[in-house]
Amino acid sequence: MPFELCNVIVTMVSIKEPILPPNILFREFESGRMSREEFHAAMSFHAIELIDEMEEDRRNPLEAFVETIRNKRLAHSLSRKHGEPAVREIFTVLAELSGFPPARLLWNASHRHVPLHCFLRMKKKPIFRILNMVVKKSSAKVELEYQFDNASRPTRELILLKRGWHGNMFVEERSIKRR
Repeated sequence: MPFELCNVIVTMVSIKEPILPPNILFREFESGRMSREEFHAAMSFHAIELIDEMEEDRRNPLEAFVETIRNKRLAHSLSRKHGEPAVREIFTVLAELSGFPPARLLWNASHRHVPLHCFLRMKKKPIFRILNMVVKKSSAKVELEYQFDNASRPTRELILLKRGWHGNMFVEERSIKRR
């Protein structure tokens, strides 16, 4: 949507345009489909988001502590029930979904040095919580809820994943559940 105005190129950003997660931005930049300036501009959004979150946590340390405890409890429960590698694999597959706002949180789920609880948000916006997860050898079913970008209410989705013949999981079906 760029247009020229007084010899200056202005890029219009639609409010409906999705914010790409860092893993996609890295891929676009490394493939040459995105310039260094575009990459830096897109990544600056994520940096600002992180800085804002850190400032909010500093302003409300008790609320941040309680949210961390909630997230750690859910992460521990998921790990104990399904195993951390399985949960990380599912989060990694979800991070690759197009038009999936929580991908902004899940983009580095495959990195084992990042604690699992960092990807979950029980009450603090942006919300991302796992309501139910069933993991089998060749499939998984995940019911989740998220609320991003000033949405008026949370979105609940049911995502079915299958394991392909090559061993990798992929999304077979994705549906928004009505409340």
